[in-house]
This record gives sequence, C-alpha cells and structure tokens, in this order.
Amino acid sequence: MTAPRPSRARRVLLGLALSLLHREPSRAQRFDEEQVKAAYVYNFAKFAEWPATAFTAANDPIRMCVLNDQPFQSQLMRTIKDKRIGDRVVLAVSIQNPEQARHCHLLFINSTHNVEVIRLFASLQGSSVLTVGETASFVDRGGIISFVTQEGQVHFQVNHKAATESGIRLSSRLLSVARRVIE
Repeated sequence: MTAPRPSRARRVLLGLALSLLHREPSRAQRFDEEQVKAAYVYNFAKFAEWPATAFTAANDPIRMCVLNDQPFQSQLMRTIKDKRIGDRVVLAVSIQNPEQARHCHLLFINSTHNVEVIRLFASLQGSSVLTVGETASFVDRGGIISFVTQEGQVHFQVNHKAATESGIRLSSRLLSVARRVIE
C-alpha cells in the first residue's frame, strides 16, 4: 500500500518550513550572539590573573583588544561600559595588526582571521595575552579560549596549557564550565 500524497497546501507548508531551517541567521540572531560573546569575554577577564609584569603600574587598565572587527568592538564597549575588574578600569581597544596585540591583556580574534592565527601566536610568544577566538580549532592551534556553538548555544573551550605558558592563571571556576579543557 502506498502512502497518501500530501495535499498542495501541506507541500507548500513543508517547503516553507524547510526553507526557514536552512536560511541564514537574521541580523538580530547574530547580534544576540555578539552580546553573549562580549559578556563571555568580559567574564573571561574576571576569571583570569595576569602576571605583575603584564602591567606597568598598579592602576593600569585591562586592555581588551579586538582585531579588525568594529561591530564586535562596539558591542564589547557597550558590555564593559563603566565596569571594573578589581581596581582596574576595563577598556575595549580596536587594533589593526598583530604587532599591536602585544600591548593587550586580552585579544579577541574573529573567525575571518583563522588563516593568520599561527603567525599571530608566534608574534605573541613571550607575552601574557589571553587570546580568544571563534573557531573550534583555535585552541588546538595554540589559542587560549575559543567559542563553540552547539545546538544554537554559545559555549567555550580552553587550552589551559597555552594559558599557563603565557603566564596567565585561569580560575578553576572558569575551567569547570568549559566544554573542553586541554591540559
């Protein structure tokens, strides 16, 4: 016995449902993801401890840098506005090249820079910069924290070994909520 053929209306509804599943996320959905990531970035800094040599004075700000990503840098500015971490002011700083990254405490690198991260990591050798990326392979390639999206939710993974080698101490509370930790 063959299954009954769906009516024309059912076929149209099924087609519409499938097209909605495969469409690109709306600007609002991407913006919400940027808000979540910016909040995570701020909280990563709250659960990180840099060596004293990462600052020149006790009242130096924590510089959260964003590499060539003005929309994310703007969102980060809104997120950290009027916030402090301990006694330090928090700044969102836009940078245009890897050489400027050595003056950062935290560096956000979006997925468009995935090809150049190895060169970037090499230029940061010997510095205490907490690198945060957006690709699943970021931590495997030497980055410290990377965002991963699973089932529409933003999570993160941590390369604890890379953090330790950079002189950055990450809180066990941060490590306990990571999806994956590389020791």
